[in-house]
Amino acid sequence: MGEEGTASKDLESSSEIRKTSENNSIDKELDRIRLRRTDKNKKFPKTFDDVVLIFGLIAGIVFFGGVTLLSSGMLAGDSIILDENLSKTPLDTGGECVDNQGAVSFSIFIENHDDIKIRSKNVLSDKSSVIVVKITNYSDSEPYFEFYKSGIGNLDFSFELEDGVNDGHYALSAQIYQGSDDSELTVTNKSTFEEFSSELQKNGDEKIVDLEVHGHSLVISDPEPRDCFTMTEFGYWGWALMAAEWAGGRETAMLTGGSAGVPAWWMASISLGMSIFFLCVQYPLMHRMYHREIDDILTKKQLFRLIQRTLVKSEGNLRISINFDELKMQERAISIDIIIPYLSTKKTIGEATDIRARLTKDLLEEFSIFGEMRPLQIKSICLDGKNNTSNNEFILSSDLSLIISDRSPLSEDYSSFFSGLGANGRLEEEIIHTLDRWFRKHNLLDYGSAIIVDEESVLIRVIYTPMMKFSYFLYRKSFIDMQDDLTDFLIMNLEGLLGDRELIVSARNEKATLSDRAVAGRVELGSNQDDLVGEAMVAKQAGITGVLLQNPFMGDILSSVEYVAHSNRSRIDKYGFWGLIVFVWIPFMASGVLVGAMLGLVARMRFRRVLLACLIGGSAASITWAYTARGIIEFMEKYHAQTFIPFLIFLAFVFTFLHLRRNKRRRREELFRESMKFFSGVSTG
Repeated sequence: MGEEGTASKDLESSSEIRKTSENNSIDKELDRIRLRRTDKNKKFPKTFDDVVLIFGLIAGIVFFGGVTLLSSGMLAGDSIILDENLSKTPLDTGGECVDNQGAVSFSIFIENHDDIKIRSKNVLSDKSSVIVVKITNYSDSEPYFEFYKSGIGNLDFSFELEDGVNDGHYALSAQIYQGSDDSELTVTNKSTFEEFSSELQKNGDEKIVDLEVHGHSLVISDPEPRDCFTMTEFGYWGWALMAAEWAGGRETAMLTGGSAGVPAWWMASISLGMSIFFLCVQYPLMHRMYHREIDDILTKKQLFRLIQRTLVKSEGNLRISINFDELKMQERAISIDIIIPYLSTKKTIGEATDIRARLTKDLLEEFSIFGEMRPLQIKSICLDGKNNTSNNEFILSSDLSLIISDRSPLSEDYSSFFSGLGANGRLEEEIIHTLDRWFRKHNLLDYGSAIIVDEESVLIRVIYTPMMKFSYFLYRKSFIDMQDDLTDFLIMNLEGLLGDRELIVSARNEKATLSDRAVAGRVELGSNQDDLVGEAMVAKQAGITGVLLQNPFMGDILSSVEYVAHSNRSRIDKYGFWGLIVFVWIPFMASGVLVGAMLGLVARMRFRRVLLACLIGGSAASITWAYTARGIIEFMEKYHAQTFIPFLIFLAFVFTFLHLRRNKRRRREELFRESMKFFSGVSTG
């Protein structure tokens, strides 16, 4: 009896799993939940979150399309009417701007801590130009320092002060002179300027700003109003602010724009536009993926029963016998871990990796239906020890002969290899030729096939790899698709030879990973560097939700957002709606609208309350930073700390990067370390 008797007992145990009266009420509850969640009513928009999603998409088209239109110069590119009018209102705390269109003007500011940067505007582009820069002490009319720069048209340059300029307050003036033609004049000092003075004449008014020298620190104060921004300049700064906010957070964007004199209302508008778009698009998608009605949330008993029911079906498909008495589950806020012990039977044809992949796939499909989006990790254990096989072996009982093909590709001459075929040789030979045609039909390479024929069944296992470049990325057919296709192909070609035999087929793409075979929506891997081993998979979500949120890039972001939300849930449970507003508002990294939205989901707040709280908090954060960034910069300039502004921007970017990296590492550690303990038997779960 031995092994086969043990398998029979386990099959009886599996039957008891189906019939136990204790599970009847749970089964009915699970069936009701399944029925509700598989509602075929696909009407769109169906709920309020669908309307919010539509609004977010429209808002995104208007916002990004508007910035694109502005930066292209197609929408009144040189017009300053917007900045000119708004600068007269309380929206612009920097004061009224001036219209210098058509008139020669200068931008004078500090660059790289100790360089003076000068840029001219509206100079005739076809004439030779000379800029004369003078630094004069207020108590002396004679220039203390002179600098000359020549070229054609507008000039853009920087220079350092010479040694000997003492600490104090100075008047820095810039005046541009232009020649009568386009021949460039080489002017480098006062003497060469005087040589060409007869050919030059002033163009525009002299620009004078205040220069304060304090050691190696320079401060320039312009008593005149700033130049108005054109529509095109607003477009350029729109993209620059978006890039800065995406890379380093809202704080980085505001400090960058504030140091360049970008109006506060424009910085606030860009930040608000990004917040509205991402909140109104991604939050409804996250809500659709994660949200479940209170009656649909599975208890621990219901979850375990769902796993049992799924595995009962899986063992039938895989021809294995699962030991349900030793089945274990560990449920955590960030994952579900399962230990599945099983025995092989005489009809088991899958390898250990194939069996684990199919078990994972079946469980993930059920999780998707029931809205369970926590990462799943499983450990499948073959109790009879026969599953520790090489890539080209079956898991079969010892009373059956085994024929293994290690050909690659299939050979035309099978006579020597299959010389030991018995009474069923004709059928086996036909199967070989049929497999050969199937491989050719799909342009596949046979990576190792095996065939077993007896009077009751035909067992076929194929391992294939596509014969195409970059197949790992471009070959999208799943092993289930190929397995079904091979089954149909064999039945069609061997119908007269199979008779009453049961056809059992297993197919696997050698180049596919476990996550590919399990058809997972998102995969998280352990890190060997941190001694973390594991592969956690999230149920695949169909439609636009899955496409947008379960690609590798967004999946990585989403997992970090989930972790931060779970870490801060206690605060929201305590303070509720107002706590969520403050959380989104506070000027710390990783507390934006998306994290706030996920936090509301985790805390099971109503959709509209979460949306409102995140809109209020995000708007408050954008406005607060936009209208305080310039004040922070002016405060630093007042105390001669303006040299730290670029460092502060860089620091904000680095802090954001390190914060996100730390969250990712901590999540991975928490996700895999506890699972490793559970699988090794340290944790009882």
